[in-house]
Amino acid sequence: MIICPWKDILRYAPIVPGLEEAFEKVNALKTLEPGVYPLENGRFIVMSGNTVSTEGGTCEAHGQYLDIQYIVKGQEVMGWAPLDTLTVAEEFSEEKDVGFYAGPVEFIRIAEGNCYVVFPEDGHMPTRYLEQPNEYTKIVVKLKV
Repeated sequence: MIICPWKDILRYAPIVPGLEEAFEKVNALKTLEPGVYPLENGRFIVMSGNTVSTEGGTCEAHGQYLDIQYIVKGQEVMGWAPLDTLTVAEEFSEEKDVGFYAGPVEFIRIAEGNCYVVFPEDGHMPTRYLEQPNEYTKIVVKLKV
């Protein structure tokens, strides 16, 4: 997992295929209209809403894509744990490229302007709160690994 300001994400371009294109296209957005936008090596999704409680949450993990989750407005708490320390809560779906996992996680506050990169070996629980819900707008970049 990587956590950094969005403005600094390109330092990881040598290890994240398609990152430069994603950075350029995200930064070129004129509006933050919710939707799915294509990339040569994946896609990115603009979304907004309210964070949900960490209570009873499960982690997700992907096999074919990594996620870069960029908090454009607001904040969220994200849970993280190495996938090999979690137990299967819902079998992995090859079609949807997602599985759900339970177990202890570390919670990390992700502030506006920051992003995090989770790889297939990272269990992650995005868009959460610890104390009270808050509004957010984020962009999730999905790049094939």
